[in-house]
Amino acid sequence: MQLIPFDEVRLQVVAGAALPWDVRTASGELLLARGQVVLDIGMADALQARGAFVDTAIPGLPGSEEEYDNQEDTLPDRWLTLEARLGGLLRAPGDGLFLARLRQTLAMVVSTAQEHSDELIYLILRHDHTRLSNYGVAHALHCAALCAVLAQRIGWSGTRCVSLVGAALTMNMSILELQGRLASEGVPPTEAERAEIEQHPLVSARMLRAAGLHDAEWLQAVEQHHEAQGGTGYPNKIQGPSEMSQLLRLVDIFTAKHSPRTGRGPLPAHQAARELFLQSRNDPFASILIRELGIYPPGCFVLLTNGETAVVTHVGETARTPKVAVVINRRGEALMQPLRRDTALPGFAIEKTVPDRLVRVSVSADVLYGRRPTYL
Repeated sequence: MQLIPFDEVRLQVVAGAALPWDVRTASGELLLARGQVVLDIGMADALQARGAFVDTAIPGLPGSEEEYDNQEDTLPDRWLTLEARLGGLLRAPGDGLFLARLRQTLAMVVSTAQEHSDELIYLILRHDHTRLSNYGVAHALHCAALCAVLAQRIGWSGTRCVSLVGAALTMNMSILELQGRLASEGVPPTEAERAEIEQHPLVSARMLRAAGLHDAEWLQAVEQHHEAQGGTGYPNKIQGPSEMSQLLRLVDIFTAKHSPRTGRGPLPAHQAARELFLQSRNDPFASILIRELGIYPPGCFVLLTNGETAVVTHVGETARTPKVAVVINRRGEALMQPLRRDTALPGFAIEKTVPDRLVRVSVSADVLYGRRPTYL
């Protein structure tokens, strides 16, 4: 079940029409079944006054969490499908099931981050950015995934995690197309576009309220995700923005640094994290981000002391000892089947990182994460 307050969908209830969800109590007890006809508005008002909830886990709804979990596709395939669905969703906030679909997408992101955090970070850092026009959607999904991972490590409640991940998915929904255009064209924004960018946190929050969202912390994080301590951010130069908005701001900046634009290549993840840490002195969230990604995050290419070139697949026991898969042997030959290495073992220590441009091999996540590896 995915229960949300009835008042969030109250405006979607029409007298004489069938309910698109089950209506339940806070404990999950069924009050009205999906498909039952709402006789009059008074009936809907009574449910709202009672503090009822609706179950947005709608059987058969395209893109449901059950469908996402049960399909046989690999995680990379499912992640691409989720990105496409998110794009369609964010471009249609007026859809009557917008919030229900958004919460299902959100649940998929959170569950994937909890169960496959290493592979998810790998997919984010190795993302194919050639479709720059879709930058805004990919950026939102990547921010949401990293937020889910960090919220779990920090120990935030499930409710706060949902609010944070939801804010990450929707913080830029009012400038989605503008983000893609600026990323693909590689030109500075016009004065009118700058004004649009300046106001987008407030406009995005207004769009969410219009769609029926009442989660105060989610909305506040969207409104304040470009604010900064001391009033140096925008749009309202708030002196002390919320804790959640500042974690979102940090993830937003890191993900943007790592993403390329036309005319500007991406910063390697470890370098982007290091720059962010230096720019965010005394920010505990920056330290948590560094610890979570490690010095060598999944997706990073490294040279081992034995001369092999490998890609990091899993965070290890320490920041300097991740699990890796060798893709080029010491003679410079690409391997058809990667060799698993534990860099904590003698002879397999990491000597340095290797720039992506120097690794002339294509590495499939399906191969790296398709089965439980044994590391040598």
